[in-house]
Amino acid sequence: MTLTPGTRYSTFEETRRRLEVTSRLRDLFTSWGYGAVDVPVLESYDPAHPAARSAFKLGGLDGDLLALRADFTPAVARMVKLHDPEVASGEVPGRFQYCGRLWRTVVPDIARTREFTEIGLELVGVSNPRADAELIHLAREAVREVGLAPRVEVGNPGFVRCLFDLAEIPDGERGILASAIDRKDVATLRTLLEPYDLAPDLRDALLGVPDLYGDVGILAEAKRLAPWTETHEALERLEIILDEFEDDSELLLDLGMARRLSYYTGMTFRAYTFDFGQPLLGGGRYDGALLPYAAGFAVGLERLLSALPSQDIEVTPLVLSLDDNASRRLRAHGYRVERALTTDRDTLKRYARARGIPYLLSEAGLEPLSAERPLYEELQGLLEVPA
Repeated sequence: MTLTPGTRYSTFEETRRRLEVTSRLRDLFTSWGYGAVDVPVLESYDPAHPAARSAFKLGGLDGDLLALRADFTPAVARMVKLHDPEVASGEVPGRFQYCGRLWRTVVPDIARTREFTEIGLELVGVSNPRADAELIHLAREAVREVGLAPRVEVGNPGFVRCLFDLAEIPDGERGILASAIDRKDVATLRTLLEPYDLAPDLRDALLGVPDLYGDVGILAEAKRLAPWTETHEALERLEIILDEFEDDSELLLDLGMARRLSYYTGMTFRAYTFDFGQPLLGGGRYDGALLPYAAGFAVGLERLLSALPSQDIEVTPLVLSLDDNASRRLRAHGYRVERALTTDRDTLKRYARARGIPYLLSEAGLEPLSAERPLYEELQGLLEVPA
């Protein structure tokens, strides 16, 4: 049987690992006040949807065109407008978290999959430096929560947008220039700028943006390179956000971060870990794109799991049991117990040894099946306590 391209099976071990990581992140987000929400998998197809070009399309019963969920943020925005009008209008803030599968026909992802899982946050109804800093804090903590060392790169596409405005770059031509800046492809950027009659200082500023990467000291260099009021205001917005951090040692500035220039209106960020070249999560502020005030980020679960060190996750039961009452007692204390499916003891012993299960439990008591006796005293102690 051939597996559908772009999909995958998850074994016991892989699924347990996915659930463990997901649970840790969701608990972290809950502890910061983000309430869990869910949105439909099936949506009406919308050509204006940010992921419309890569959405899986389906025909409805009435001839209408449907799509599988390809992005959580638009769906959460629709839910907020419908159920939380005060949050949607910006009268009060709202914190939302989500987790689930997405489907896209083409995904340029390290996992090379068209079916993937995202865990994310949306902070809606507020737009200020404290809100921006909260999301960056949480992005950093999310990476740390799964045992990795975080490195968060923060930018403000408004800086690049100001340079384009000063250079009078037409809106329809900005995307390809922004892409070259974001990729730090100076050679392509230089070629793309040749048709424009730019002042030397403005051309130098645009060509210098990809190199504006580093610690907070890069802001001073950026102000010298782009000494205009508009660009300074964009840089000062970043400075105010950074002032919210007592420790900014795990933060880096990337002023050439210019992806989705027409979508992101404020700070953007990506979180990495060492010795793994792909971002584990990304997000930013998108005021006015879907809601008046909103920002968020999403963690790609498959990519995050790829970054975690390989490790064996124990899923083998500790006990094979013929005694249902005793089994319930052990499970209540967190021990893995498999119920025997036959009463033939010789068959059970062969099965347990083949699977590496160290104990057989029956009305006669706990019987070790090998010289190794993991947690024997603990198990015996629980079994000796009257039910």
